[in-house]
Amino acid sequence: MSQKNFIIGTAGHIDHGKTTLIKALSGTDTDRLSEEKERGISIDLGFTDLKLNDDYTLGIVDVPGHEKFIKNMLAGAGGVDIALLVVAADEGVMPQTREHLDILSLLNVKRGITVVTKADRVEEEWLELMIEEVREKLSNTFLKDEPILPVSAVEGTGLDELKETIINTIDSMQKKEITGSVYYPIDRVFTIKGHGTIVTGTLVSGKIEVEDNLTVFPSKKEARVRSLEVHNKDAAAAYPGQRVGINLSGIDKDEIDRGDVLATPESLINTKFLDGRLTVLKNAPLIVEHGDRIRFHIGAKEVIGRVYLLDKEELLPGESGLVQYRLEEEVVARYNENYVIRRYSPMTTIGGGNILDTHPNKRKRFNDKINEELNKKEKLDDKGRIEFIMNLNKQNTITTSYLIKKSSLRKEKINDILNTLNNEVKVKYFDKGSSKTWLHNENYTKIEEEIINKLGEFHNDNRLKTGMSKEELRTKISIKLDNIEFNQLLQELENKQKIKIKDSFVKLVSHEINLNKKEEKLKEEILQEFENNIFMPPQIEEVVENDDKKEEIFNYLIEKGTIVHIKEDLFFLSSAVKEAKDLLVDYLEKNQEITLAEFRDLLDSSRKYTLALLEYFDQNNITKRKGEKRILVN
Repeated sequence: MSQKNFIIGTAGHIDHGKTTLIKALSGTDTDRLSEEKERGISIDLGFTDLKLNDDYTLGIVDVPGHEKFIKNMLAGAGGVDIALLVVAADEGVMPQTREHLDILSLLNVKRGITVVTKADRVEEEWLELMIEEVREKLSNTFLKDEPILPVSAVEGTGLDELKETIINTIDSMQKKEITGSVYYPIDRVFTIKGHGTIVTGTLVSGKIEVEDNLTVFPSKKEARVRSLEVHNKDAAAAYPGQRVGINLSGIDKDEIDRGDVLATPESLINTKFLDGRLTVLKNAPLIVEHGDRIRFHIGAKEVIGRVYLLDKEELLPGESGLVQYRLEEEVVARYNENYVIRRYSPMTTIGGGNILDTHPNKRKRFNDKINEELNKKEKLDDKGRIEFIMNLNKQNTITTSYLIKKSSLRKEKINDILNTLNNEVKVKYFDKGSSKTWLHNENYTKIEEEIINKLGEFHNDNRLKTGMSKEELRTKISIKLDNIEFNQLLQELENKQKIKIKDSFVKLVSHEINLNKKEEKLKEEILQEFENNIFMPPQIEEVVENDDKKEEIFNYLIEKGTIVHIKEDLFFLSSAVKEAKDLLVDYLEKNQEITLAEFRDLLDSSRKYTLALLEYFDQNNITKRKGEKRILVN
């Protein structure tokens, strides 16, 4: 399902008639502050809606034009789909017109309409000249091929044509998908008596419904959606591209700031580092140097930080480069989200770009590998980006929730991509019941090779051991796997006939133990000592006699199963254990029960060895104790 929900944002110099135009179009005065009324200028963001026809009702963001309030303009510009550039007929393009236009361009706004206001104040000939001048000055901007319309908000001329032009623009734009994680930058926070905390913003992605539980980032405070308002009406749900007012419960006004993001729980990562592409404006008043202090604007958030150049010595006006931002406060961001930076002081717009990594490590300059990764990530489509993220992660398996945070794609999209990559044998998954974890196939193949190599090294160093313990092997591979994942990996290697698994040990299929003559002799000596009295075997110390080689042979016989560890320091030949079991079962089938003394006499052994064997049989579910006697387990 998708909806045509779009936001119109005004832009332009102070006192060029933005707010008056919006009032003429919508009937609403967006100047809501008393100071705005007194001074006749917009200071903060104004919001209203515009009903064009039965199909389209749009949200409008009216931004302040004064240079002192550019940061407020930026807080509302992030969600704009269609720019309404306002130029007064009696003044033309002014400094703030250009700066607003630059900001909209940096924020990747692609559609717009230029409105030449106050047409009633000039002669028709002057108006025509002004329109041509405006067209010329917009010739190298995203508005170069967009309509330019003269309007008089006072007389009402041109308003119907403007509305029709807006409708035509919307008709030519693609619908917005409503699936995916909620991402809602907050641009206003206030309270209403009897209702509690209210936030407003433009819903960028996802669908919000009443009673949804969401998270405020970066504080990670939980909040419940008590009610929604879209276009000044109560709504059961809100969709991408809509201006939305949300009544939140479970959180106080003081716990939310402008610039915070309301989002699906666990869908974002808090960070003070962001990697991105920075394009410096052609008319920027400075050269961007490594470590410059800047004001970083993303969504409705402004935060102080520094820009570090990754692939250039410096960035001149009009140039582009890879950068890392190191910020003084935690923020959240989405892959490819647009941002703007301004000078720390004086506050003029420098440039902007898009985010390439939402949670990077601290980067070093001129690192070819990192710069190549960022350049590649910038050009990949969704499928390529998911595969790239997975291939980069060489330390552990990857969950879908991790991919949501790193890619900013919705869960459904990621699952579709993973299934496609799996069919193409580019990724592998581990089945964990209700969920899956994933590895890129290159990383999966790498740990398969590591396992084969580690087992080979183990066999070379421990020639007489039949195998390596699973747990020891798991700790020696470079990618961290839990027991479920590791056992699935081992099972696949066994299916490929590369390894053999026996109990908790693993060995290469090709590994065989061949004793030399000396070792065969030691083996026979050990076995002979056990065969001399099979039900009262010798102590291990008596057998190995502090001889390392004999001890190695003894352990080999245990791993092979020729000698069985019964209890603590007691060991029996496996053949002796079988004979004792057969005698015991035969006796119990005839007599139903047996005492320790009776079993001792049956074996012609001592109490120590007989008791150990009985307890061993109990543990292996052959017999069970009944008072002072044993009976067979049914």
